[in-house]
Amino acid sequence: MPATSSDERRPLTSVPIPDDVRAVLEADGIASLYPPQAEALGPVLRGESVVLACPTASGKSLVAYLALLRAVRAGGTGLYLVPLRALAQEKFDELQEFAPLGFKVGLSIGDFDLSNATLDGLDILVATSEKADSLLRKRAPWLERLGAVVADEVHLMRDPDRGPTLEVSLTRLRRMRPNLQVVALSATVGNSQEIADWLKAAHIASDFRPVPLKSGVYHDGRIMFTDLSVREVPGTAEALPRLVRDVIRGGGQALVFVNTRRASDQTAQALASTVRSTLSPAEKTAARAAADDLSAVSEEETEGARRLSSLLPDGVAFHNASLTNPERRVVERAFKDRVLKALVATPTLAAGINLPARRVIVRDTTRYDDRLGMQAPISAMEIQQMCGRAGRPRFDVAGEALLLARTPEEAERFLDDYLSAPPERVQSRLAAEPALRMHLLALVASGQVSNEAELEQFFAATFFGHTVELRELSVVVENVRRFLEHHEFLEPVAELRATAFGLLTSELYLDPMSAVVLRQALERAPVNPSAFSLLAAVAATPDLPPMFLRRGEEADMLAKFTDFEPELLIKPEEDPLRLDLDLFLATLKTASVLEAWVSETPLVELTEKYGIGAGDVRAKVEDADWLLFGASRLAVRFQRRAARSIDELSLRVRYGVNEELLDLVRLRGIGRMRGRALFRAGFSDREALKGASVERLESILKSRPLAKAVLAEVGGRRAGARGPDPPTPAPSDPRAAVAPARRPGPKRLDEFGPSP
Repeated sequence: MPATSSDERRPLTSVPIPDDVRAVLEADGIASLYPPQAEALGPVLRGESVVLACPTASGKSLVAYLALLRAVRAGGTGLYLVPLRALAQEKFDELQEFAPLGFKVGLSIGDFDLSNATLDGLDILVATSEKADSLLRKRAPWLERLGAVVADEVHLMRDPDRGPTLEVSLTRLRRMRPNLQVVALSATVGNSQEIADWLKAAHIASDFRPVPLKSGVYHDGRIMFTDLSVREVPGTAEALPRLVRDVIRGGGQALVFVNTRRASDQTAQALASTVRSTLSPAEKTAARAAADDLSAVSEEETEGARRLSSLLPDGVAFHNASLTNPERRVVERAFKDRVLKALVATPTLAAGINLPARRVIVRDTTRYDDRLGMQAPISAMEIQQMCGRAGRPRFDVAGEALLLARTPEEAERFLDDYLSAPPERVQSRLAAEPALRMHLLALVASGQVSNEAELEQFFAATFFGHTVELRELSVVVENVRRFLEHHEFLEPVAELRATAFGLLTSELYLDPMSAVVLRQALERAPVNPSAFSLLAAVAATPDLPPMFLRRGEEADMLAKFTDFEPELLIKPEEDPLRLDLDLFLATLKTASVLEAWVSETPLVELTEKYGIGAGDVRAKVEDADWLLFGASRLAVRFQRRAARSIDELSLRVRYGVNEELLDLVRLRGIGRMRGRALFRAGFSDREALKGASVERLESILKSRPLAKAVLAEVGGRRAGARGPDPPTPAPSDPRAAVAPARRPGPKRLDEFGPSP
């Protein structure tokens, strides 16, 4: 692999950056460029495509931002693709620094697409690959002006879940805009030149790091580095406490990677006393302030927040997908601000989020693979991604990445198989049938392919077609086409043409298998289907991965299956799913979690009962809300009488409430806890709130600014105005409250506007 020949920085004036853009960079402390940045910016500023493959923290994002700004100044728009929502938020925040220059930046990571009117006002959009794919399906006019697209973490094309959508989206964008500039950013991989050839891009690869990295293996009190040097670590404690204390006392931070959520929590708890003993009085004060920040991010307590609240004052925390997004942001900000001295995380944190530390410690090199049903080695590329987090620019002069070995033999193997191993190759995952189901239908529904020849041309233009013989894909494509025709997504004719069902499924961004399941459920749904039967139907779809059953839960779910079997709309033994009993019971657990959520079961109680995190609940809620929205659109075609029940349940899922709170929780700042508090106080809807005083609402909501905001939104009385408040009723069980009479309001579909 070619590498930049010099490590010397280049002055910012060495590249033709506009003066106003240079001023923004200099104000942010950027006065010079790293060698790979300087090398890449030449072709990038000429509008050429580039693949930039180099280590973490080597400045790849700056190259990407300048490509987008160049495209906008040239009269086009720019699209920044990311694999994760958290990374999207980070990139959006960084691009906002250029907003004073007139650049309008948008973010698309939610469940529903931005309207064309909103998109038209944006110069740059930060989005996940899935959102970009959705824009392509809807043929958003904004894309017709697209001048540059950035593919961050492009090596994740090798990921079985995210990879196919990224690959197809890039292929479609390049075919739609032949002169499109593509800037692909990657960690060091074995075939970055092959990716560059596919994209017809300049290939710039470098091993440059602004903060030098030393990698090694710790065993029995010593670190053996890849450069053959050895260092003794003082102390007598076990490996993790010893390594964490050592780096903190040297003025650095520690980032520890473990392979499970439970391990991240337990390991952080185990490190608390070690980290606490290193904190100065000022550092303890700052850590307590971070705990106060955590208590302010949500109106409802979660188990994750409860555990973090006990850890943050000690200068340590954990980070995993069980936390809610606001909770994770508090942890990330505290670590970036160096308030936290140690952070224990699962490997998802390694995928691009900018949280470097002086010392990275990889405790686990295996994790459970649900495809294999057993522990499996983590790839060398992913281990190296974790190691790449070591070394914080502007704070550390060097970084250390350490793997923990239990035996001398394991230490040698780690050095050979992980730290000294050549980077792995990126391989396409497009040949998987679930991915092809969605993408083949989308290609036909959007009009991008209309016959066999065009379909073959498209796949030849993918990374799969560039690297593998297409005949390996042809059998899978034929199987998928037969599936789509059999289930009436495609017309059974020689030409490729989508049916009305196929067009709607593609527009809704549903897996066709999910659409079949929902159609079956709707066709047998009664006039007023129960909430649980609808939740069980969406939980059975491939688009809502089921939750794992814990030991002992099989009996509970089997009993629920027996009780609800007559009203279930999906049966496990039926085509096309044919789920085995264990998997079907897992879908019933998912439906049970959602049922508890809409019944206003407190999060702490819900997560404890089902052994999940608040972040898991939020993820399932978002997916279920989207699927119910899709089901309501399908109901208009297949079972109109069920549409009203689905609309109402979708809103209840979104807000996590019983029916009587729906009017209240639509107010800004009012969630299910505050909504229930208002309802208990006699305010059954927004109309009732109009007569309230600020003082009364402040006493209920515990916030005067929120009380004023609520009154402003409903058009109620101002502070100090006289008038009676509603009487306060006797306390009652929120789940036993009587629902008020239904009031006319906007229909569910109207909230999102007409479909393009």
